[in-house]
Amino acid sequence: MRFHEIIGQQSVKKRLINSVNENRVSHAQLFYGPEGCGNLPLALAYAQYLVCEKPLDDDSCGACQACRKMEKLVHPDVTFSYPIASKVSKPRSSDYAEEWRKAIVANPYIDYNDWVETLDIENKQGIISAEECNDIIRRLSYKSVEAPYRVVIVWYPERLYHAAAPKLLKILEEPPSQTVFLLVASNVEQILATILSRTQLVKINPISDDELSHALQTRHELAADVAKRITHRANGSYHEALMQLDHDAAVEDDAAIFLRWMRYCLKANVKGISDFAVEMAAHTREKQKLFLQSALFLARECVLINYGDQSMIRLDGKDLESYRRFAPFVNRNNAEQFAGELNRAHFHIERNANSKILFTDLSFTINRLLAVNG
Repeated sequence: MRFHEIIGQQSVKKRLINSVNENRVSHAQLFYGPEGCGNLPLALAYAQYLVCEKPLDDDSCGACQACRKMEKLVHPDVTFSYPIASKVSKPRSSDYAEEWRKAIVANPYIDYNDWVETLDIENKQGIISAEECNDIIRRLSYKSVEAPYRVVIVWYPERLYHAAAPKLLKILEEPPSQTVFLLVASNVEQILATILSRTQLVKINPISDDELSHALQTRHELAADVAKRITHRANGSYHEALMQLDHDAAVEDDAAIFLRWMRYCLKANVKGISDFAVEMAAHTREKQKLFLQSALFLARECVLINYGDQSMIRLDGKDLESYRRFAPFVNRNNAEQFAGELNRAHFHIERNANSKILFTDLSFTINRLLAVNG
């Protein structure tokens, strides 16, 4: 991938290119920021610039043999590590190399949930295991084949298994010569402090509304008003914008599902709550976590409708009209507790709680909170 293919992020691109041209390439860097904003594409473009045979002042050439291999993610001096899970004993990233290449070439703005669905691992959670770290060390024992650098891209180091951390720490601290580690993360708070301390941080911000809207208009031939509407809902994430584009109108989106759930909670509709809990339990844990993240965003929208700068509201159209009626129930007296309960549910889902029981209990807790009027 080349830098010019990435939406926005001009200052980060310039910083990365300058680090190569000025021979200031740090051996361990952590690209972090919200999912879908360009973390992985920037790491891929940076890796391509590092191995490019004829780099330009502002991008890789895109024509040399190294660039052509990077387009297909088959360059021998660029290796990948990512969360996996399998029924097979001691799986490694290399066992899923074909699936990885296909997924990333199709959409370099892929998120963790997309990858888990590609793996088809049901309710299992992908991890980067000790065996995987041993495999990274093994791969780095070989000399570089073509490029001046060997690059290791570790996607989602948040999923690094604790027992595996010491193995990765040692090689991060003392990597082989001309080896560059690029860690790509979305939740820096979940990364071990010992890993953080050994990396140079590269912060990736959400894509600006103007840049995202322009990309939607030029790449997908959308009318300006449609692109603007999608941009408002995407919250700086190209991945989220693509999901909005692909969304089937016959299927409820999270905003509609959340509002339906809130109506059940508000009225203490036992059957509705029970049916909703069964509905959520049928989804994978990753989808359940994504829904709870959306619920947090929608609760924030309610607070903004009540008290905030109206220009910051991301909802629009019929959704905004519906939420204006519901918003008073999420107020200064219960908003903090409301968010706390959603975060707590997300925490327990991540730790394999029984989702049907969890969503049932959460629904009745929310019922009590919604009764607290502002």
